[in-house]
Amino acid sequence: MSKGANRPDLAKRGFARTNSQTIAQRVAILRELLPATTSIAEFCCGDCSGQATAYADALGVKRFRGLDVTAEIVQQNRAKGIDCVQGNVLDEKVLRGFLDFDVVFFGPPLSTDCDGHRLHRYGDVEPSFAAFTTLFLAALSYQGTLVCICPKSTTLGDVQTLYSHVRSLRPDVNLRLVQHSYSTVTGAGEVTEPRLKYVDVWLSSHLPDAWEIR
Repeated sequence: MSKGANRPDLAKRGFARTNSQTIAQRVAILRELLPATTSIAEFCCGDCSGQATAYADALGVKRFRGLDVTAEIVQQNRAKGIDCVQGNVLDEKVLRGFLDFDVVFFGPPLSTDCDGHRLHRYGDVEPSFAAFTTLFLAALSYQGTLVCICPKSTTLGDVQTLYSHVRSLRPDVNLRLVQHSYSTVTGAGEVTEPRLKYVDVWLSSHLPDAWEIR
């Protein structure tokens, strides 16, 4: 990748994690749109124990696998019994091991030092959404549902840019949903004012090109 992926400072233990409300929102969408899902992967997964547990308990997902470039994060996930692979999300050989998953969440680092506070703009995120979708959807022809987890600064213009890029590569891939994920708790479970956390873009050849915005 041209700029290199952003990575958390593990010594600070303050890097952003997906909180329980965000996970619950994604569970509800999966139950609504893709109730037959049995396998989910998460790229740039970080501490993904909350997701792995929720998908198994709430949806009956039988197979969950994470992917992260940082060895310590991978080791921590494995210590919790989570199937987790160390590797670069732009490494074709690594991604081939994920092509049979029903749903893939791609959540690249969205803030400086991954602490969730100093945010990147959509176009500054590394690894980029354009590079990843070019590899995963076009070169490797992934056939499941891809959810791109974008920074909260993402505009509908950015979504259109991603959509146009994907459609130029894979005309069969539709944009089903743009989900604005709000939360009233932090990753550590502390109560806070309602905050926009992520903009999730749901791309799939199995779902209609609805462009629903929530």
